[in-house]
Amino acid sequence: MLGRKGSRAARKNARVWLLGNDHPGADRSIKWDGSFGNLSDPDVLIIDLTGLAKEVLQRIDKDNLDQAQVSIRDKLLYGGTVVVITQPAFSIRPNSPPTGRPSGAYGRATAAGPYAYSNYHTLPINIVTPTVQPNYVIKVGDGHRFKDYIDAIKEYKFLIDSVTDKIPPGPNGKPLASLRRLDEWDITDNSGRALGLVLEVAESDHYGRLRQAPRPGRLVLLPPPTEQIDEAIGRILSVYKASPPAGAPPAWAERLSPGPAGENRARIAELEVRKAEMQGEIDGLARLNDRIMAHRRLLYSDGPELEDAVVEAFKTLGFDDIERMGKADEEDASFAMDGTGYSHGVIEAKGAGRGIQLQHILQCNRWTDRRAIADGRPSKGIFVPNQHRLEPYPESEEIRIKIEPNQLEQAEMKDICIIPSCVLFEAVSRVLGGETPDRAGIAGRIAATTGVLRDVL
Repeated sequence: MLGRKGSRAARKNARVWLLGNDHPGADRSIKWDGSFGNLSDPDVLIIDLTGLAKEVLQRIDKDNLDQAQVSIRDKLLYGGTVVVITQPAFSIRPNSPPTGRPSGAYGRATAAGPYAYSNYHTLPINIVTPTVQPNYVIKVGDGHRFKDYIDAIKEYKFLIDSVTDKIPPGPNGKPLASLRRLDEWDITDNSGRALGLVLEVAESDHYGRLRQAPRPGRLVLLPPPTEQIDEAIGRILSVYKASPPAGAPPAWAERLSPGPAGENRARIAELEVRKAEMQGEIDGLARLNDRIMAHRRLLYSDGPELEDAVVEAFKTLGFDDIERMGKADEEDASFAMDGTGYSHGVIEAKGAGRGIQLQHILQCNRWTDRRAIADGRPSKGIFVPNQHRLEPYPESEEIRIKIEPNQLEQAEMKDICIIPSCVLFEAVSRVLGGETPDRAGIAGRIAATTGVLRDVL
């Protein structure tokens, strides 16, 4: 949403929120002391750090900041734009540990410790901003989307020396995504040192390799203005909003509140917060429902989609440490089976339009033998077939579960537990319905089964 030849252009009807200040041109303005709500809702979020002084950061509710960090990170991961008016970085230590965090660890924290909060805490980055003597030459490309804003800056007093992302890894411990710098959007001094820059989200595939996101989110870091902040924010808004009509009141006039206008404005702001909170709850439930409905893939999918569904099913059953593998020369997934006599459970999942083949069971055994050699201890083979996957369920339950005698003989001979994917689906459905899974019990049941396991729970 930056706009240069060959790149994505900024929309002129974007929904834009402003955090840290108030401006009539924004669709919603949120002060630092207010309730933030779900900040992943707008198309563009502008964050003004110029008013976030140490005393302000000290009194802001830290749980509010933590929640803002998560929603802003999600916004970037799902293709949104965040524009930041920067300031030199600093940190404070809260007067008390944030909710739910251990006081012992908090007591040991230092100014740079895990419970220190910087003025960049809401952003998924670590940043270094060394101060310099005031300088006046600022260089930017002619096609830069924010050139009008940058041209109005008369001096700068700090640099952006380095920026690294702090996007946490995914459940498999591999990178979920990363922020990569778009050098062509750098704002620099006359020596080429960065005063502002743009970071773009790169997604991670199943193997932890970064790739271009279909709709990459972008984090824009701009140097602070030297003009009135209202005017500067207006220049940023003009990138995403159509120009106000002739005769429109200036920002200072918009803030005047004759008669009951002030009360009305306050009530509107209160309702906007409630609306944002409700929308955040709706979005959260929708995402949760999507994850729940995704378990249906156990009944009809094959290939990587089935493998992903099996991994998510085992997580729902309490196997949070399950590791997604999935290369051509390795098992689809594995998890620890401590206390069962086996080192790992080694999973091979296979979808078939008709019945499965003997070779699929033998392949599961190859992965199990290889893992046993690597660990120096036996592992348990777990074969998850999704056969007759296009037949309506539950009418097809019996043929989905039935294993041919020669295949069953091999499974019993090779100590392989067969869990038909529809059996896994029923177990997940019971857990989602309120039944509490017993990981140790499930692992023990898998360890004791050679052949078909008809009830995982």
